[in-house]
Amino acid sequence: MSQATRSESCSTHAHAHTHKKKLVLCSGEILYDFLSTTPGVGLGKSESFEKRPGGSPFNIAVGLARLGQRTAFLTKLGDDAFGLELRDLIEREGIDLRYIVKGKGQNTTLAMAAIDADGKPEFRFYRDNAADVSLTRSEVPEIHPSDLAIYHFGSVALGEPPASETYIQIFHEMKRAGVLTALDPNIRPLYLRDKPHFRPRLLEWISQVDVLKLSDDDLAWTSERSGVEEGLAALPLNPDGLVIVTEGARGARALWQGRTVRVPGFAVKVAETTGCGDSFLAGTLFCLAPLASLSCLDEAKLVETLRFSCACSALVASRRGAANAMPSLEETEAFLRAQ
Repeated sequence: MSQATRSESCSTHAHAHTHKKKLVLCSGEILYDFLSTTPGVGLGKSESFEKRPGGSPFNIAVGLARLGQRTAFLTKLGDDAFGLELRDLIEREGIDLRYIVKGKGQNTTLAMAAIDADGKPEFRFYRDNAADVSLTRSEVPEIHPSDLAIYHFGSVALGEPPASETYIQIFHEMKRAGVLTALDPNIRPLYLRDKPHFRPRLLEWISQVDVLKLSDDDLAWTSERSGVEEGLAALPLNPDGLVIVTEGARGARALWQGRTVRVPGFAVKVAETTGCGDSFLAGTLFCLAPLASLSCLDEAKLVETLRFSCACSALVASRRGAANAMPSLEETEAFLRAQ
């Protein structure tokens, strides 16, 4: 590519976001979380719960849509009352429904969560005949790679076949077709039944994906190392990929073309941290979607992307509700101007 051609193809400003023809396709689980409103008593003694839509890939899709990015979501919904409500919610958020598969006679996954007397989280999943984990490749509507700017996959869905195999197959298909791919493993040890089987597969995906986002906890679990630098050095990273590690209130760092870029977090009064990582990645994908390729990134653009993503995350931390807390583009830009 000539310098003139590269400059022209890389000139789109992400926040102006004039490149709206292509979709970001997020894939994975969508469910309802029932969160105990009585901390310290555990699930068995909790008497009331707050119902919220959840699932990391769904949160990311909502975050992208609220920022103004054309977004589609790939999942399989139950045809129970919960599934019908989730479909309406997806539509209300302006997310493209073309890849939503309806599970006939199947249920929506429900997750119950509470804090026990020792301050530890207690979870229980109800996945009897659940639609989201049963998605097969043959059920997925045709995906035209030319329609997509980015294909995102990850989270709990990667540990539950046959849906996990479906998402990985699509990842390989999109990768071969030249679509930018993004992975957030969103490791939840309590959900993963077989680390010795799952971890080698995760390392394989990490070596191939274009954009990898890890929390510091994800990195420690995956690399089996304690420090960020040590953890990154232990992973088989894609040398042409972008790797981002989020570190909570401390901000984030990115590894790109052998260089490390760090951006501090923003100080906010924290209401809840659920969904912060999802909002961060939504901000990142929003900024990357207009680019012709990762080769268009430079250090200034990467710093801008990380700051924008940290702002999205900070806004969610200051609210309650995960998907419901995702900020708009106007809110995010106003937050940045106020810093």
